[in-house]
Amino acid sequence: MGKTILYIDGENFLFKVSDLLKNADKIRQKSDISKFKFSIICDTALGDFSISSCKYYAAKVHLFNDTKFLEAKSKEIIESQRRLKRSLTNDGVESIMSGNVRLQEIIPAINKKPAKYIFKEKGTDVRLAVDIMSDICDGKVSTVLLLSSDSDMQPIVHEAKRRGCKVVYIGFENLPNVGLSNHCDQTILLRKKEIINAWIG
Repeated sequence: MGKTILYIDGENFLFKVSDLLKNADKIRQKSDISKFKFSIICDTALGDFSISSCKYYAAKVHLFNDTKFLEAKSKEIIESQRRLKRSLTNDGVESIMSGNVRLQEIIPAINKKPAKYIFKEKGTDVRLAVDIMSDICDGKVSTVLLLSSDSDMQPIVHEAKRRGCKVVYIGFENLPNVGLSNHCDQTILLRKKEIINAWIG
């Protein structure tokens, strides 16, 4: 018999939640978010569902030693990721590492000023989509709770519904994805207060 599984697009989630917590003066940077408790969200905003498991998807960061700055920054992100993974495990959330992290130059070096980069995940959403379809085909899930605001998820939503699976889009009240909301069977938008209450820092 199928169950209800929560699938979390990690990078998408961290980006939105860290912005909200920073604006609320709860954290200073994204790496401080390791004290977030998904179990609180499950008990409050998702309390109507009997969730059998939670899966959190993210790309594993490797050390970039091209420059001292990139080495220090990647070490900081790696340690932050380790803390978050420990917190997720203690909270009953399965951490799934897939894809890779690439450096993307956003401001090139000019007049001896160093270039500025951002770390960008690639391939994580593919693993998330594959796991959803695999779980559906194996009869492991009948209700998909999709915590992602990535429009690239729309094809998997269509296919999951075609196969008789209920799909619930979980987004954010301040910035919902209208496309996903229109195509899923149900929409749940997380409110600012619910996000702040789930951070135990």
